[in-house]
Amino acid sequence: MKIAYQLIGVLILIMTTNAVNAGERIYLLAGQSNMMGLAKSYYLPPAYKKTPSNVTFYYQGRPRKLAQYSKFGPEVSFAHHVARAFPHDKHIIVKFAATGSHIQQWMPGQDLYKGMLRQVGFSIKQPNPKINAIIWMQGESDALNSGRASKYAQRLSQFIHSLRRDLKSPHSLFVMGEINPKGKDFPLVKVVQQKQKQVQSQVTNTVLTPAKGLGKIYDHIHYSAQGQMELGKRFAEAYIKRAR
Repeated sequence: MKIAYQLIGVLILIMTTNAVNAGERIYLLAGQSNMMGLAKSYYLPPAYKKTPSNVTFYYQGRPRKLAQYSKFGPEVSFAHHVARAFPHDKHIIVKFAATGSHIQQWMPGQDLYKGMLRQVGFSIKQPNPKINAIIWMQGESDALNSGRASKYAQRLSQFIHSLRRDLKSPHSLFVMGEINPKGKDFPLVKVVQQKQKQVQSQVTNTVLTPAKGLGKIYDHIHYSAQGQMELGKRFAEAYIKRAR
């Protein structure tokens, strides 16, 4: 009988500890077409076609299942990795993306910026939620001309500062994916890549994840299923490393 009471006490302690440690983590995923995703969901492994029980995914202002449509972006593997890393927490992912967009269109006051904030408001009802991480995959369109490429660091830095302020989450981790489209249509890729590195070195709590080895589809611009799964994993690992 004494042993039974001891076992009950241990179980209560474990349950209490889990309850204390349980929390809510909120992520904003934004950017252009490689955030939107052109990878075919058909190629996802079966486990990735299910939404983890501790994940809620919002897209276009509504809760949706992961891999619900024929194509997917980095949110799928990102969700599974953070869900496994913090199994007792609830993970809320809000995604907002606009294909072909350049950084000027994301500046404060512009339609994409305002639309992104509205989507966060539609998806997260509690007042002043803490955004744990902002995941950003954008910049390919800025590699098309010298004017946009040369100003990329300045504009992205302003974007990060403004977004943290307007989300009332000044310490949000900002994780951005390195761009690497191939072809003569993107002559200033190296310039934008350098600007991304500059932002990482100058803006606090900012991480640049590498693009090396990410598979692409036929156009050599957009990531394949393998590429998107690895991209989402890299985003998650960047966050997990700093959140533990």
